[in-house]
Amino acid sequence: MALKEAKFLLDENIPIKLKQVFTSHGLMCVTVRDLKLFGVRNGKLSEKIKKESYILVTRDVDFTHLWNKFQIQVIHISIKPALLSSFITPVKILLSSWNYDLNKPFLIILQKDVIRIRY
Repeated sequence: MALKEAKFLLDENIPIKLKQVFTSHGLMCVTVRDLKLFGVRNGKLSEKIKKESYILVTRDVDFTHLWNKFQIQVIHISIKPALLSSFITPVKILLSSWNYDLNKPFLIILQKDVIRIRY
């Protein structure tokens, strides 16, 4: 699967305006609010992500463990402060240099100057 075919889901703890970064790269991106999933528990959200083949973009540390349990794809943004301006450049770098296998579960940990991945 090519990155252009991927579907990204922004968790409720991600600034909604980050959606524009994904769409400006020609990617499909929705928010938990768009899907009326605001406040849904992580287990139920994980099931929806798996069923609908979304890549979750989140700051929720729980997903650094749940990705493997539910066999889902997660980008964990571990950047402080939790401001849109802090996220934009690292997310743009991640998307423009994407070389990750979209056919299997993964956890990408996005830090200010480092991108780590676990399969």
